[in-house]
Amino acid sequence: MARAKSVRDVSVERVHRLSASHGIDLRERLRTPRRNLYRRFLEHCLLDCSLTEEEAEELAHLRKLLHLADSDVAHVHDAVSRTVYGAALEDVLDDHKLDEEEERFLRRLRDELGMSDVDASRMYEEEARRAQQRLLSSSPNAGILASRQGVVELKGASTVGLQDAIQSVVDESSHALPHLSWAELSEVRVRIESGHVAEWQIKLKAGLAPPPTASSPDSTAPPTDSSSAP
Repeated sequence: MARAKSVRDVSVERVHRLSASHGIDLRERLRTPRRNLYRRFLEHCLLDCSLTEEEAEELAHLRKLLHLADSDVAHVHDAVSRTVYGAALEDVLDDHKLDEEEERFLRRLRDELGMSDVDASRMYEEEARRAQQRLLSSSPNAGILASRQGVVELKGASTVGLQDAIQSVVDESSHALPHLSWAELSEVRVRIESGHVAEWQIKLKAGLAPPPTASSPDSTAPPTDSSSAP
């Protein structure tokens, strides 16, 4: 098969004769190697994130050659589809934006791979979260410390001043968290050198949704200072 120009150049009868001459029944033995061979060929076909009609026919023929059951083919296609779609999502979301062309590409790829809307949406949400974490963790001035119920804690620093430290954190974090809508300064520290402030270090508690009205309390609203209550 490795020397054939096309998978379809190899006949089912020839494979049957070769396996019989070695006393091997491909319907019962070597299941894992057969699935792995099918998977490698499928991954090769999807290198360009597209499956042509000719490639689909070759895959169907290879399935016959390898005596693969429906369950084996479904398992391989599901695993490869997730790998290919996941890699595409990582590449598309590298800049933390999704334009119309990229959206069309993902839709076409999802259809090519036969993925359900539910699975595709779940993978998109998971990769979007990972992209956010990568941006925040790689930022020199802003890093996420905690996240719960729509509230995140951010940290940053500036050698210019307090306002610059706050603005730097907001600017950089907004790329990964575009829905930030409020922030509360929760901690201010300064690094002192030779009797002068050399760096401002801050922590912010920020919300991913607008603070609710007084008649509709919500855990995502800025926390209030209970010490000021009468």
